[in-house]
Amino acid sequence: MKHITAISSLILVVLLPGVCVSAQRNMALADNAALRYWSAFSAVQDSAITDEQARELNAILDGTAPYDDTKYKDLLEKNTLALEIMARATSLANCDWGLDYGAEDVPVEYARKALVLGRLNVLYAFHLFIAGNKDGGVRTFAAGLRFSHDVGNGGSLFATLIAKDLLVNHLRAVADVLHLEQLSAAQRAQLQEAVRRLGEGLDWRTAAKLDLEGLRSHYAGDAVTSTALTRIISSYVAVLEDQSKLPTLDAAIRSAPQQLANLIPNAKRVLEQKQDLNNRLLQTRSLLQ
Repeated sequence: MKHITAISSLILVVLLPGVCVSAQRNMALADNAALRYWSAFSAVQDSAITDEQARELNAILDGTAPYDDTKYKDLLEKNTLALEIMARATSLANCDWGLDYGAEDVPVEYARKALVLGRLNVLYAFHLFIAGNKDGGVRTFAAGLRFSHDVGNGGSLFATLIAKDLLVNHLRAVADVLHLEQLSAAQRAQLQEAVRRLGEGLDWRTAAKLDLEGLRSHYAGDAVTSTALTRIISSYVAVLEDQSKLPTLDAAIRSAPQQLANLIPNAKRVLEQKQDLNNRLLQTRSLLQ
């Protein structure tokens, strides 16, 4: 009997750490906002639009055309569930898209789906304000800002650019509402906190490095090209921290084999996108003071 008890105790000692690790892993999955976002993506309905509708939507999001609730109310009602799932997910601190970075196929489908959902969220905020639900509109903006930031978390430059686009769409919409609506101190404070949490914006350096490192497998057996890629990666990351180092990057790209040079993302355009987001963040923070 003592022998059986001893064996049982030994089994517990061996198994319990595994049980704890499994429980921790399950808790981590439950706390992962990305999984909830995927649920929201699957709930999106009737998101396909014509070229003309796309131009009209872009004009609304760019702030060059007014939002017409009669045109979008039905679409938003169909997608309220998806938007609510997304909003609830933004309360979770962790967002891990589980990206498996291969040399050729960088996962981007989630970013495309996020673009659709994020744009719907901006329209939904406008819809709520028109309906007189200011608290709901503010909550929707706050959730959208967090979601937009999460879209760029650990992703490629493509995903980061989509995240930037969504952030600018939301920040521009917030600015429009601040000019048109009288918000309470509590509502302004909620928006201030949502913008504050964005920090300096997006992690452009990590995104660029992930993309460029993904090229390595193409040149694993080519020492010259591999060395050139290492030099370019170092210079590219440095440029995104200090724009004055752009000439060094340009020189590294010019000296690289042509087949590699042709694959390098345009750093000037990336810098322009980064600066555009920074400017929008500064403007919005100033308006919320």
